[in-house]
Amino acid sequence: MALNINGTTGISGVDGSASAPALQGTDSNTGINFASDTVNINTGGTTRATIDSSGRLLIGTTTEGNGDGDDLTIATSGRTGMTIRSADNDYGNIFFSDGTSGASEYVGKVQYYHADNSMRFGTNANDRLVIDSSGNVLIGVTSTPNGTSVGGSAFVNEDNNRNVLYLATTGGNETLVRFHNSNGQVGVITVSGSSTLYTTSSDYRLKENVVAISDGITRLKTLKPYRFNFKADPTTTVDGFLAHEVTTVPEAISGTKDEVDSDNNPIYQGIDQSKLVPLLTAALQEAIAKIETLETKVAALEAG
Repeated sequence: MALNINGTTGISGVDGSASAPALQGTDSNTGINFASDTVNINTGGTTRATIDSSGRLLIGTTTEGNGDGDDLTIATSGRTGMTIRSADNDYGNIFFSDGTSGASEYVGKVQYYHADNSMRFGTNANDRLVIDSSGNVLIGVTSTPNGTSVGGSAFVNEDNNRNVLYLATTGGNETLVRFHNSNGQVGVITVSGSSTLYTTSSDYRLKENVVAISDGITRLKTLKPYRFNFKADPTTTVDGFLAHEVTTVPEAISGTKDEVDSDNNPIYQGIDQSKLVPLLTAALQEAIAKIETLETKVAALEAG
């Protein structure tokens, strides 16, 4: 390789290539070569890493990634990855920073903590989601919510291969679940003291064409309550209905009788038995009215 020595620019030479690098050791196809405002690192006659004219580091490729994340690009023809190896009692970190001191240096973060084998995701310099060594997913907390000292949400692995959703508040009267659609909030689940309240929208201002149920007993008589067991639980007998027979309160039923999917697998019907309460109430009121009428007549006969 020819060298040029200039008192102003220093030492310069040829640019070289991947197979014949400008700077090399005893291995003639391994070393560094140059292009226009570009430095390439080569092994075995192949470019392995490039620092291009924009200062981007490209590993395994000479083509940068998307413009929003092209400062470091790693590419291979097969599986591609990056390893962060740290001490077995310390953190491996990826930080997102918007400053050069304090919490602004790790305002966003992805961490693996080897001391307890937990994966942590953070925003605004705080842990927001933790996956612990048991696979429990803790949201907004770093330990399982218990409502006594720790509030928050979690999916917790428990016995019998169960993944249990925890929703906990340290307050005494709080909403833990809100249901919304395009019309706004349509239901909530609230805890109060030692009880849970399941609430659906019922404000009179949301309703129109309101009429009293006048045929409660007639419609009630079409219901067919049974005792049965589910096939998957043959030892447990319960009270209930067959969904397709509850035609008098269709809003209580989901699905279609005998429905199947494209593979001919059954799509089972379901029932929301709370939807039967208005009909049961109306039927009971009608029955009470009849009883009171009979009581009045009996009282009159006995008085005569």
